[in-house]
Amino acid sequence: MHSAWRRGKLTVTANPLWWLLGISAALALAIQGLVFGAFHWVGLIGSTFGFWIIFSAVLEPVRRWRQKQTVTAALLGMCIAHFGVGMFAIGASGVESYKIEKDVALKPGGSFRIAGYDFRFVNAVNVRGPNYDAVEALVEVTRGGKPVAILKPQKRHFRVQQSDNSQAAISVSWARDLFVAMGNPLGENAWSMRIQYKPLVRYIWLGALVMAIGGLIAATDRRYRVKVPAGSQAAAPAPPDPRVELGNA
Repeated sequence: MHSAWRRGKLTVTANPLWWLLGISAALALAIQGLVFGAFHWVGLIGSTFGFWIIFSAVLEPVRRWRQKQTVTAALLGMCIAHFGVGMFAIGASGVESYKIEKDVALKPGGSFRIAGYDFRFVNAVNVRGPNYDAVEALVEVTRGGKPVAILKPQKRHFRVQQSDNSQAAISVSWARDLFVAMGNPLGENAWSMRIQYKPLVRYIWLGALVMAIGGLIAATDRRYRVKVPAGSQAAAPAPPDPRVELGNA
């Protein structure tokens, strides 16, 4: 992307790319230390290359704009698609490195903490749906004493199918997803619950969307359009002569 095919020199762009790699590694280390408070090789490598791809994707359009050169739709689309690849790498490595999943037993009034979030099981009530009966839990999520979300997972029993199903409750944001699902009753008002914390998971889907947008923009480049020169179209075949067909019959 940064070196023209057959005529470009890698040495022209190697120096800024190495600088961007160093900045990306420093940024990945800072995020791991300041945000997550722990270091993981998968997260470090994935975030480093994710940031490097993002910064590198911005480098060529900026260089062309500064030199007042044309930024074609093909180049712009390719850079946007690379930007999406970087977002995908950051999201996937973040989820793989820092996701937390716990199965816990909670009674009303009990709480459990993961990743700095406190999940407090307030109560459970019976609710009735159009084709099911359910037990619905009320779970308050706080962080540092401040409210974050109220989640209402359900354990459903479908009357016709005579089957049970867990309806999870999810709190989403750009930084993380919080997930609570009810399991089975354990007696004495206790319930089994699965609690999950998934950071940066939104960037996986957003990265895929950005890649698709980049591909669509690149496809609009006029160099990819098929042009048929005037007069080169083959003449349409003449319709068969009905007299010949009758003579052959």
